[in-house]
Amino acid sequence: MRGVLFLLNALILLESTKGTTYDDLDDHARNIVNKAIEKANKDYGKGKHLDFHIIANRNNNMVNVILRPTSCDKKTPSVHRKDCTLQNTAPQVSCIDCEGTMKQCLLLRKTDEIQKRMKECPPKYNPGAGHIMFQISGNKQPQTGCVGCV
Repeated sequence: MRGVLFLLNALILLESTKGTTYDDLDDHARNIVNKAIEKANKDYGKGKHLDFHIIANRNNNMVNVILRPTSCDKKTPSVHRKDCTLQNTAPQVSCIDCEGTMKQCLLLRKTDEIQKRMKECPPKYNPGAGHIMFQISGNKQPQTGCVGCV
């Protein structure tokens, strides 16, 4: 039994760390990261190339990409560069893609503005959520029985 639990934990851990490198990203995420690299280097790349670090948040229609400066000098065009090592220095940048549109990237220290932008991104429409089986009453509890019966 312990062996099965250990194996399940190992599989979950491997799955949760999947996609942490640029090469492991799917094509859609890679396109968003490329757009973020281009925008961030245009706005914040002060001599050093900004490159992909992690995807901090991701849901159906919102992706938050974190970029860090690298050891390489900035040059155009701004694309992902494997030969550069990431550095833990300023500026660290957050770029939020909401439904395919990306506003100006923000410095990572502007946490309030980042949270505000993430909340502004509307949740993706869930077809069937309006079905009578999924209706919620005023006290946020699912309704049981008929809708008119209270």
